[in-house]
Amino acid sequence: MLSLDDPRWSELDHRSQSAGRRSPDAPSVPAELRALRADPTDQERFSDLWPYLCSEGTAWPAAYAAVPHLVDIARALAPGERDEYLIVVGLVVACSGEYGEVSNDLPDDLAEDYRRALPEALPLLAETMAGGPHDDVETRYLLATAAALKGHPELAELLNELDTIECPACGEPVFDDSDPEDDEEE
Repeated sequence: MLSLDDPRWSELDHRSQSAGRRSPDAPSVPAELRALRADPTDQERFSDLWPYLCSEGTAWPAAYAAVPHLVDIARALAPGERDEYLIVVGLVVACSGEYGEVSNDLPDDLAEDYRRALPEALPLLAETMAGGPHDDVETRYLLATAAALKGHPELAELLNELDTIECPACGEPVFDDSDPEDDEEE
C-alpha cells in the first residue's frame, strides 16, 4: 500500500490534478486519507473526496492507490458504517473495465496493491449487506459493488444507473428512487 507520505501521490492524477499540478481548490488525496484514517466516520470529508478519485465513468490513477486505504478504513469500521467506502471501491472497479484492470501509466507496485485489495473488500461487503437495514437505493449500490467485485462491470454500471433508465413503453423511470413524501409536499 502506498504510504501517505510517499511523494508519488503528487504524480497520480485525479479529477483536478494532472501532470503534478493540482487545482488550488482540490483536495490532497493523501492528506484526506490521513484525516479519514484518524476519523473514518467523517462522511462529509469522504463525500468531498471520492468524486476526485472516481466520477463521470472515470477512475483516475489516484483512485487505484487510494483503494487499498479505503478497504483498510472500511475494515476498521462496523459493518453498518462502511457502506460508502465499499461503494466507492465498487465504482472504481466498475469504471475500470475488466476486473483488476488499471490505467496503463500506473506503476506496477500500485496496480498490484490495488488488485490485492479487491478480494479483501468482498467479505467486508457481505458483512455490510447482512447487517442493519438498507433502503432500496443503498441496497442497489451495494449490489452494484458486489457485481463489480465479482467481475461484472456491466451489471454494476446498470445497477448504478438504474434510476436514469426509462421504460421504452411508458417513458417512466424503471427505478424511481424519489421519496413519495416529497411528491406530497409539492
